[in-house]
Amino acid sequence: MADFWDEELPVGMLAEGDQPLSMEEVDTLWSMFRAIAIYWQTDNIDSELMRSRWLDMIEARSSGQVSFRGEYRHAAEVWKAMVDKLTESGAITKLYADTIVVKEDQAKTRIAHVKFYVANDFIRCFVATGGFRGFVEKARNYTGFMGGSRYREWPPVRTGDRR
Repeated sequence: MADFWDEELPVGMLAEGDQPLSMEEVDTLWSMFRAIAIYWQTDNIDSELMRSRWLDMIEARSSGQVSFRGEYRHAAEVWKAMVDKLTESGAITKLYADTIVVKEDQAKTRIAHVKFYVANDFIRCFVATGGFRGFVEKARNYTGFMGGSRYREWPPVRTGDRR
């Protein structure tokens, strides 16, 4: 018998529904987002700062003409099922290491939908908000690609002697 996340789905985006995401769904998606830091071992991020930027992305992707709300709701359901059966570590490996989906026509199963429409977006958000800044040893001022007066800021990354 196939696992829930291996069930087939049509390739296109899932319908969104009228209901906003519940707090439980948002918290589940947040744990999926935080799993990026666990998988790539980047423990240098400020969770609350990252969460506020991530929530902005979720809000932006859930409104407008094309809404990811249906995909987010589905991803929360799949992530929870994977964590329940595989543990968090197993779910992280299954989603971020074992599942590679780079084209929409590859999104034919539940987990492939999650990877293409949600996890890949989460990784882009993680990059844009400075989640991988610890990988840049000689960075002088790298705090991520998103910044400005709208965001609370981390202090700039500095290396070497100050002049």
